[in-house]
Amino acid sequence: MPASVLAVLMTFSLTSCISVNLFPTEKGLQETVLSGVGARDKLLLVPINGFIGDQTSRGIPFLGGRDDTVTRIRATLRKAAEDSRVRGIVLLIDSAGGSVTASDRVYHLVREFKRKTGIPVMAMIGDMGASGAYYVSVAADEVWTHPTSVVGSIGVVIFNVGVTGLMKKIGVEDRTLSSGAEKEMGSPLKPMTDKDRSLFQGLISDLYTQFFDIVSRNRQIAPDILKPLADGRIFTARQALKNHLVDRIGYRDDLIRHLKRLMHVKEFEVIRYREPFLAATGIFGSESPADSPLASAGQLAGMMTKSGPTMLYLWDPGFSGSIK
Repeated sequence: MPASVLAVLMTFSLTSCISVNLFPTEKGLQETVLSGVGARDKLLLVPINGFIGDQTSRGIPFLGGRDDTVTRIRATLRKAAEDSRVRGIVLLIDSAGGSVTASDRVYHLVREFKRKTGIPVMAMIGDMGASGAYYVSVAADEVWTHPTSVVGSIGVVIFNVGVTGLMKKIGVEDRTLSSGAEKEMGSPLKPMTDKDRSLFQGLISDLYTQFFDIVSRNRQIAPDILKPLADGRIFTARQALKNHLVDRIGYRDDLIRHLKRLMHVKEFEVIRYREPFLAATGIFGSESPADSPLASAGQLAGMMTKSGPTMLYLWDPGFSGSIK
């Protein structure tokens, strides 16, 4: 670090009320009590917000950034399993979904946690629990929604764009070499052939079947009844309840009261786990924008840029020209 920069930082630290640790150490997740201080039994709230992904985004050193959804949920459930006072978990879901693999991995983590600990897990959907987020929610013992929630979008999508027309206009020539005709299927630099589309559709159909079967099995909905509901559409809370996609409509307090009756608990100490200060917040303590809509769009754009056509359990009508 240049001496001039170090001097400015030292002066800033000495002359202001803000203290900054330039070399923070990892302290793990830290527990915060939200209500019911001192109660014997704990109820852990676990947010699942924004794009569900498995690519870590740390951000600028010391200025924020967070672990990916899969890493964060794994660490959270591991810590909860080690605390004998944790009696229940509520997944606070507000997401339009994410990548196919990340959604499935979070689903699996929740299922394994329930199997190993016997601790009940409830899902509480906020504004949205669509596609991959709904996939995750059906791992819970019960799925609750707010009266104004949007739920569903059972399906798979591949976002893919082509730039061949633009390339011709600006005089750019594609000189890519490959070992076979389908090695470049989905490339934005080449027109999509009927065979390309057929191959992609086969991949989508297989992943759709997995999604469909998981919903059918966990929600105990017969395939012939689920089929017309699973065409990618979304539902209001009341529509979802009518079609047995969710169990109840209510608010967080209603769910907590329900859990108290179910588990014969008089009072819960309601808690959350938070990342250490500089791991989850900016240098001045502001929340990291990692779960904001803009950040989620950035994650999706990053995946598309790095990986080409990406298979997603995601509801996002803002993208057009997709393969479904």
